[in-house]
Amino acid sequence: MGCPPFSYLVLTAANFELSSQGVYGDRILMPDSALVPRPTGVDAVTAAAVWLTYSTAYGALVERARMAPGSHVLITGASSGVGTAAIQVARRAGAVPIATTRTEAKRRHLLELGAEHVIVSEAEDVVKEARRVTGGHGVDLVLDAIGGPGFRALGEAVVADGTLISYGWLDADHPIELPRAWPLTVHGYNNLALTGTAAGRNRAAHYISSGLLDGTLRPVVAEVFDGLDGIRDAHRLMDSNRHTGKIVVRV
Repeated sequence: MGCPPFSYLVLTAANFELSSQGVYGDRILMPDSALVPRPTGVDAVTAAAVWLTYSTAYGALVERARMAPGSHVLITGASSGVGTAAIQVARRAGAVPIATTRTEAKRRHLLELGAEHVIVSEAEDVVKEARRVTGGHGVDLVLDAIGGPGFRALGEAVVADGTLISYGWLDADHPIELPRAWPLTVHGYNNLALTGTAAGRNRAAHYISSGLLDGTLRPVVAEVFDGLDGIRDAHRLMDSNRHTGKIVVRV
């Protein structure tokens, strides 16, 4: 007599080399260390937009930087999945999120998502605006997705003994340059620091589930594509940088 079939609703923890597991497929075999429970009461599209974005923002801002209530947090590339999640994670902690975006087209949406201020980098000096909106004080914390030589300039936007976190390199053509506005702390954040252990995955899962439950975390889904045939269009949208939030492909 065989055992009855069973199933669990899960998410991938994105704690592995993505190209090693065949993530573009309708059937994927994963080790249990690469899976986390899907939050209760969340539909599949919302669930797909949750884990990597919010675990990264939570891990970097809360666990690594120890973001405090009242802190001014400068979030670069804020229209990305992690950027929009970081705005909400900062708000949830009682911090003040200041978002940057390249074009004016996304300013209003970022304000609606909870950014206290939005700096348009094509038209405004990010360092000067960050100091202006903080009354000349500067920001306490920077969460940077871009890297390159611009990372060095961000050191001028933080208070003495402030913190800069580099978690991405959208400016892939140039090396990340370190600021010299000492004293300050610089972290190179890799989300495996959180999701690489069972304890870290449990903390992130609890944080995300509780935020979804109380409404302080609301994933931003830019567009949903149906079927693996939509992968090319999804990549075209990502490359265009016209979207805000997470792109989801439903299979």
